[in-house]
Amino acid sequence: MKLDSDAVRAIALEGRLSLTDAELAGAVRYINNFLEMVDRFKELDLTNVEPFAFAESVECPLREDVVGVFPNGKEILAARSTGTGPAFTVPRIMGE
Repeated sequence: MKLDSDAVRAIALEGRLSLTDAELAGAVRYINNFLEMVDRFKELDLTNVEPFAFAESVECPLREDVVGVFPNGKEILAARSTGTGPAFTVPRIMGE
């Protein structure tokens, strides 16, 4: 499987990335090299290979999920570029 520059440009636009022609060419080359590597993995016989996720056990401590009030909430709201009242206006990014 290979992607052409139109497909990579479309993916970049979905990610809200603006690429120059040189960056686009580099991204196409990088992605196609990666896809080629993945295709080569399909040729391997992995019949007796156990699934593998991490070489070492990883602990990810979680904090308690507690709803709270920011002590500097008024400063945060004053620094926003859009929105009124006690809220932010978030621009729509999907379906443009």
